[in-house]
Amino acid sequence: MTFSFQLQQKALSKLLWLSTFKDVFIYDASPIRLPVSLSKRFPGNRTNHSPACLKLSALYRMSVRGVQWLKFTAQKQHDSQILPDLEQLKGSLFLFDLGYFSHAFLHKLNKIGVWFVCRLKANSVPIISRVAKGVAKRYIGCPLDQNVNLRGNIVEVWAKLMLPGKGFIEVRLIGFRFLRTKQYRWYATNLPSAMLLAEWIYPIYRLRWQIELFFKSVKSLFNADQITSGNENIALGIAYSSILASLIASSIIIEESLVLAHIELKSITAQRLMTVFSLIAHNFAQCLISKEITNIFLQKRLHDLLPLLICPNRKHRPTSLAQVVMLTT
Repeated sequence: MTFSFQLQQKALSKLLWLSTFKDVFIYDASPIRLPVSLSKRFPGNRTNHSPACLKLSALYRMSVRGVQWLKFTAQKQHDSQILPDLEQLKGSLFLFDLGYFSHAFLHKLNKIGVWFVCRLKANSVPIISRVAKGVAKRYIGCPLDQNVNLRGNIVEVWAKLMLPGKGFIEVRLIGFRFLRTKQYRWYATNLPSAMLLAEWIYPIYRLRWQIELFFKSVKSLFNADQITSGNENIALGIAYSSILASLIASSIIIEESLVLAHIELKSITAQRLMTVFSLIAHNFAQCLISKEITNIFLQKRLHDLLPLLICPNRKHRPTSLAQVVMLTT
């Protein structure tokens, strides 16, 4: 089995609408509980439940189904203080949650040339500058708050977000009205309507679930959340080995599935990827020990397990990536 970076880097070119971007990156963080004896070195946020806790911050790259960048810190360090080099995201679509949201951060991404989609924080006070639908034009120049009469299930406006000191950034705001709560959930993006229809923003933001599946797999399948040693080096060693296993899984299995089994990339989720790798991990370790990576038995076992990558309910309940792939202008 040969690992081909070129194959994975070009994988998004087959995913229709997503090929507009250089790649799709998702950024988030997740806690990893540690023994209490490590609470001084890695203090957690909840002394009664998780007195010792690592924070795994990761930049997840969709085209390779793996992490591009990661960092372990104490959980108490604020999310916004732990960021990768943003220049590498130029020309890509970037998804992140409210923990990283700030007007200054959006301005920085926009200045670099990064396309972003994120939630709008409740304490933001956008000033409506342009109206697309769902809001009367008389509200231009007014704050987007409870005094604005909203109409329809989807509301779309452009608004100014004020920056510290002077200046502002103009972003596109799209509100989705949820029938159960009858409340609007707002999303912010710098993508123009020519690139992104308002109706698409919710399924696109749901792609962020891919990194949550990655965190869940690393902790449950690769035992990153079952660290019992109070030795700092051993604890970090287990955590990093879990990440290494996920990188191996994404590189080997994606290539096998695309080349040999002709499985479409849109059907593969991070969790199913890790599940398949956990089932061949023992055989793979034996191959590494014997220095025989091209072991025929390993190849056959992997090929037999590849159907597990595909959700049997995909036709009735498409994956979040499959839903985005189906979007057409």
